Order: sequence, then structure tokens, then C-alpha cells
Amino acid sequence: MSEEGGGIQTVDWRRSCTFLEILRSFRMAIHPANLLLCFLGLVVSFALAVAVDEAFETNVDGASLLQHVHRIATTTLWGEWALPYVGGKTSDDFLTFLMAPAAAAREAGELAAAYWQEEPGAAVIITLLSLAVWAVAGGAVTRMAAVRVAREESVPLKSALGFSLRKWPSTVTSPLIPFGVLVFMAIIMGALTGLPGMIPYVGEFYMGIFLGLSLLMGVVLALIFIGGAFSVGLQWPTIAAEGSDSFDAISRSISYISSRPWRYLFLTVFSVLYGCATFILVKFLSFLTLRLTHEAVSTFTMGVGGAEDKLLRLWSLPELAAPWPEMAALEAPEYAEGAAAYLFAFWVWVVLGVMMAFLASFFFCSQTVIYFLLRKGVDATDIEEVYMEESEEEELPVEQPAEDADAGETGPESEDESPPAEPPAEEDGADDGGEAEQEEEKGDE
Repeated sequence: MSEEGGGIQTVDWRRSCTFLEILRSFRMAIHPANLLLCFLGLVVSFALAVAVDEAFETNVDGASLLQHVHRIATTTLWGEWALPYVGGKTSDDFLTFLMAPAAAAREAGELAAAYWQEEPGAAVIITLLSLAVWAVAGGAVTRMAAVRVAREESVPLKSALGFSLRKWPSTVTSPLIPFGVLVFMAIIMGALTGLPGMIPYVGEFYMGIFLGLSLLMGVVLALIFIGGAFSVGLQWPTIAAEGSDSFDAISRSISYISSRPWRYLFLTVFSVLYGCATFILVKFLSFLTLRLTHEAVSTFTMGVGGAEDKLLRLWSLPELAAPWPEMAALEAPEYAEGAAAYLFAFWVWVVLGVMMAFLASFFFCSQTVIYFLLRKGVDATDIEEVYMEESEEEELPVEQPAEDADAGETGPESEDESPPAEPPAEEDGADDGGEAEQEEEKGDE
């Protein structure tokens, strides 16, 4: 009996379970270029928001915007460290700790809603400025992520920023167009049904008769709001992957979500859980960075009151429960140490900013992967297909054109230097035969 050699058959999980492509988001999110862009986006947008908040002298819920953001970032986002069955903690405590980024996003949304209700002027300016900043940073991050997902190639930071700046009008207007249409239709509906209601004795009957039409228009407004809200995350990846404009980004993102709503929901939930799980590693790395730095510096710190007392007065020992400095401790600095405490707090907050930049980078990268998966499921377009500009294509084969040019230059020279070809032998034979025939004819004469 012949023996057939059998090999171990492996399962390509990435092809069988395409949602596992989202696992690539963590590797792309921690790329230094993506972290740098998101960190700068956070710094610039936050600085502009605080400047607007100070100019309007807002006081939402008894605190300034700086105090609200500090509380969300250092308390809600960090969460309470908990491991199940360790130190009396339960699985519910660990789940709360795991979903700390979702809780921080919810509080940030509530804060934004409070600003829109109490300080609409400041809210409009902060929203537009933040959108203008993140259209550049987010557009560049999604561009690098799109090329990485499709072709496993890295786009230089300069090229990604150039692409983002060229597409900046589209990335800015794509989130605004659906909500602009929503506001415009709401105004028309209010004018058609609300203004006649001011007529005495007749207006109330008019509003009651046309209430059904108002409800139908309300359904349309609700669909526009849902489509615009859910498609925001896919609009910039659409522009990055297709090189299109804002209208194409809106139509594609809404079409993909409406065609595969449950798949989109599943991919989104999976990416949120995976992002929260990886964020625990990022938070623990941030804590180790602060704690080991503090321990190393305190070993050689000399000052009045002992080796460690001076550093402790400038920078309290980072604890796992609360590694970030309190703002109340910086309100009344005294002498040189009090002023230097601001410098220590600044660098600690840089670590906090990089940690928060990971969340922004992960969001853009995961949304880019989700876009490619939805596009493949709806349009049957391969993941490997992505829009590439001519400048980006030319960056890949740099030396090949030079070699071809050298070959083209040496070819003609070798042909010119070669000796001229000798006449064919058949032609010589034909000439000799003709001369012989002429001599024979003369002899006969």
C-alpha cells in the first residue's frame, strides 16, 4: 500500500474570520508617527478649547473646561485598578475598570451636551476649531493606516500630512454636511408647521391637521441624525482609502452601514472591547514609566530634609490608584520648589497626553479596518485595493529608472562602435556569376 505524505493543515484565521483584521489596529495605533500626530492634535485642540472657554468665561456645572477635562482624564479614564478575586474585587469591578475608556467617552459627551445647552456660542467655536485640527491629524493617521492595511507598506509622515492637507476641505465638510442638512430641514419644518400656529383660533387646528406630516418629517430627521452620527467614524477612512471627496465619503459610509448594520455593530463592539483591553497595557506601561523614573531620580536627589523629601515635595510618589498630580496642589506655589512643581506636572501630563493619544490613534486605525471589511462585504472589493497618488507610487521604485536610463544610453553607443556588417555571401556570388556570363558572351562573338 502506497503511503501518501500528509502535512499538517493550518487554518488561515484571518481569511476565515475576517473580523480578526481588527487585531492589527493595536500595532498600527502604537506607531510613533500616529502617536505623534494624535498627541499634537490633542494638545492644539485642547489649547484652543481652553482659550475659547476663558474668553467666554464659561462655568458649566460649577467648573471650567480645564477642570472638567482634568477630572475625566485622570479619574474616569484611569479608572480604579481592579483584578477579579484579588483584594476583595469582583468581576463587576474588573468590568468597570476595563470599560473605563467608554465611561470617559460618555462623560465627555455629557460635557459637550451641557456646553451646547448652556454656552452654545462657545460650543460652536470649540467644535469648529477642534474639527479643523483633527481633520489634519485624523486624515493623516487614516491615510497611513489605509495603506498599511491594504498594501502592508508604510507611508512617510510628510506624504501623509500632504495628502491630509490636500483633502482638508473634504475631511472638514464631510461631518458637517449631514448635520447641516438636519438643521436646514428642521428649520423648514418649524417654519411650515410652527409659524401658522401663531394665528388665533385657526393656528391650533392647522397644526393638528398637519401633525402627521410633521411626524413624517421627524422620521426623516431622525434617520439623517442616525446616519450622520454613525457614519462619522467611516468618512475619513473613506477619503483616505478612495481619495474621494466629502459627498462620496458620506454616501459610501451610510450605504455600507445600512447594507450591513449588524456586521457594522459587531465590528464596532469588537473593536471597542479590544481597544479597552489593550488600553490596560498602555496604562500599566505609563504607570511603570512614572514609578520607575521617580524611584531612579529619588535615589540621587539631594536637598533639605533628606534625599527623598525634596522630590516628594515637587512630585508625589505615583501610586497605581492615582499616578497623576492634583491641580489643587499647584494653585499656590511657594518659592522655587513651588514654581518647579509646575515643570514636573507638565512632564507627567505629557505622559498622560501620550496615553490619551493612543486611544485617538486606535480609534482612527480601527475605523479604517472596519471600512475595508465593510467595503469588501458590500462591494466585493479586495482589501488590497487602495488609492495611491503618483508621487507615492514614484517613491517605491527609486533606482529602477536610473538603471533603465543607463542601459538606454550604452545601447546606441555599442551599436555605433560596432564594425559595419559585410555584404551577404549570396550577393557576392551573384555578382561573380554575372561577370562570368558576360565574358562567355564576348568569347562567342
